[in-house]
Amino acid sequence: MTALEALAARLRFDLQSAGFVLVPPGHEDDSDGGLLVSVFEDHVHVSRGTHDRLSEAALDKQEGGRKGEEVVCRYETTRATMHLAPGSILNAFDYRAKPYALGFGHIITPDQP
Repeated sequence: MTALEALAARLRFDLQSAGFVLVPPGHEDDSDGGLLVSVFEDHVHVSRGTHDRLSEAALDKQEGGRKGEEVVCRYETTRATMHLAPGSILNAFDYRAKPYALGFGHIITPDQP
């Protein structure tokens, strides 16, 4: 097991211990959603896989004039909260999670505890 794979395993354990539902590796397109922990060349990326119900809201958002509708507000609130929560919890577990791509995940490098 490489250092990045070990880091990903610790992240999965800590996030699951905190109460998050994780998407199993290899099931990134799971329609139920959950947190994704992915190993890349020099870091581990933690992001959220969206449940199909909210994915539909994201598509609704593309249509003009829908910003104030309940389904779009639900999507936006969930997206913002589910970006903040894992980052805050990872930092509480002493990782130094760096936000990635305008609120679409966090990067953790192998120099973490």
